[in-house]
Amino acid sequence: MENEIRVCLFNMILEKLRRIGVSESEIGDDFDLVGSGLLNSLEFVEIVALLEKEFHCEIDYEAAFEKGELTTPGGLIRTFENHMHG
Repeated sequence: MENEIRVCLFNMILEKLRRIGVSESEIGDDFDLVGSGLLNSLEFVEIVALLEKEFHCEIDYEAAFEKGELTTPGGLIRTFENHMHG
């Protein structure tokens, strides 16, 4: 499941990465998508909403933000995996 979430996430941000000349392989699990300026907060929320729709789940934003890693690919993927696997 992790790979499916990762592929979906990176497909959503691929155009942004191309615009700044960065490849997917250069983005580690701890890369802050919002803090880096790659995505603004609205774009990030839109991506989370699209992932929720794609994977038929709804995450608890408050709990996810408390962990402090939601805006990284690794944190986002773990958040969805944890939610989907209970």
